Amino acid sequence: MTAIVTSKFRTLNAENFKADIADAGTSVYVGIGKSDVWSLTTSDTTDTTPFTPADTLDQLGEAHQNVFAYKLLGANDVSHVVPRHTWQSGGQYYEWDSNDPDIFDKAFYIITSEFKVYKCIKQGSGNSTQEPVQTLTVPTAESDGYTWKYMYTVSVADAEKFLTTSYMPVKTVDPRAGGQASDYNNDTTAENALSEADYAQYLNQKASAQHANAGGIERIELATTSGSGGTGYTSAPTVYITGDGSGAQATATVSGGAVTGFTITNKGTGYTIADVRISGGGGSDASARAVISPAGGHGTDPIKELGGFFVAVNTLLEGTGGGDLTVGNDFRQVTLVKNPTNYGLTTIATATTLNATGALDFASKTGTFQVDELITQGSGASLVQAYVVSIDSGTGEIYYNQNSKTGYGTFAHGSGNTVTGQTSGATGVPKTTANDFLTNPEVNKESGQIIFMENRNPINRTATQIEDIKVIIEF
Repeated sequence: MTAIVTSKFRTLNAENFKADIADAGTSVYVGIGKSDVWSLTTSDTTDTTPFTPADTLDQLGEAHQNVFAYKLLGANDVSHVVPRHTWQSGGQYYEWDSNDPDIFDKAFYIITSEFKVYKCIKQGSGNSTQEPVQTLTVPTAESDGYTWKYMYTVSVADAEKFLTTSYMPVKTVDPRAGGQASDYNNDTTAENALSEADYAQYLNQKASAQHANAGGIERIELATTSGSGGTGYTSAPTVYITGDGSGAQATATVSGGAVTGFTITNKGTGYTIADVRISGGGGSDASARAVISPAGGHGTDPIKELGGFFVAVNTLLEGTGGGDLTVGNDFRQVTLVKNPTNYGLTTIATATTLNATGALDFASKTGTFQVDELITQGSGASLVQAYVVSIDSGTGEIYYNQNSKTGYGTFAHGSGNTVTGQTSGATGVPKTTANDFLTNPEVNKESGQIIFMENRNPINRTATQIEDIKVIIEF
């Protein structure tokens, strides 16, 4: 038995993930963590190459513990994206083919220097030398023989957030934007609900969907089997096109007794299935197929047409985020966590930022603790260890994290339980009661589902710096 996961299913999963982020009842956070170096022991303080993440319970559990800050994602922080194919003079591009199982792995679309996106409907005889600039509804041929269908223009806002050297944003504007009762039935409502760039794309989608040749047959190809051109043709045979659309017509070209190609004389409209039969002309055995457009026609649903089963997430870490986004330290791990809960509760967190580290407060201190150093309490079987993530300059509290290198022991309160910095030599005498000594994080460390994890080289955070985090997920 053989089976596949279809591109439509993958795109649907991407759409569902995007909808999750926009859903008011769901919280998806970017987590940053792991301030300590990539090593296996507390005694090894030298960074190695980031460890390769694995989808295991052990690693996911540790990733939860590594997080020291969360930033909530919003609807504007996520977009469908597709691999970027930038038009270059002399480049060669593939034509759209409804029967190519690998089409989404090929450069059958481009983005131009004007950030316009086009789908290749028909390939030229060689390299592409004419960059398209038109924004016409119908597929249009350039002087180099390439026929392009204008799809949309990437807006400035989308380019700034989601355009990278490897990926580009793709969107389909809701044909019922603004709450229309049916597709494209009230442009004024749509214009009031959409940005200028999205309204322009809305109009292009509408024109593409309502064009007389929407869903028409753009090309007919000889079958890939040997001898598909047939034999014995003394004149052009008649081409019959049947399917669920109507009006498509074509003529055949004959050379050397075989059918060598086809010319579309009427594209017709509304085809999602089509069959081509060849009859007459004195020959036999010619076999051909129609290349059909996506449902609704080219240019009506860019996400599905270009294979938008990738999603980009983008967020900015600016300053301290109200004190939750630690500065003066680095992070080595980025996670996406769905529905973490507020500390001590089962309610889903909704705050814009969250501090995921606990803190220690002291009755007295000698010396000055340092960020990143290992702190310890006790010895032997009762040894408790942690890494200093940050130090509150006002209260002097030490925010800390633990992981598999340190273990997960609980610091004890009271005057007999000195905490010592292993690099600074500083010491702290804990406050008398646990409630005074230990401050809980704002989030249950183990809560939520990690749906993405990436290990990186260290990225240092400062109060005047902005980190632009982009994550690409393939479904």
